[in-house]
Amino acid sequence: MDNLQAEKQEALQAVGEYLEKLIPGMKTLCEELKGDRQPDTDDFQKQCIDGLNWVIEIYNRISDIVNSEKINAAKQEFNNRLGELGTAIKEKEDAKIAKLIETAVIPFLENLKEAAK
Repeated sequence: MDNLQAEKQEALQAVGEYLEKLIPGMKTLCEELKGDRQPDTDDFQKQCIDGLNWVIEIYNRISDIVNSEKINAAKQEFNNRLGELGTAIKEKEDAKIAKLIETAVIPFLENLKEAAK
């Protein structure tokens, strides 16, 4: 049992380190989606979303050790917003994608990064 807890702590630390890169990447993506589109924006968006999915997958496996009221209180709302994000991505609505990332995804990631410290 102690080994599982240690592995979860290690995973949380890895997520925290990864968020040091993902959060700035998400902010850059938002700028591109709000009018500064680059030739590789669609590929960059896919990388960011893949990274987000990885973080969420790890979070779901270690959420019992994440001690953050902010994350736990907002989890259902965040899940709803992820559904909206998926729809916006599918429909290629750049402005809506950027808004959802700024208002839901980045705050969640920042709270998770704080909890990982």
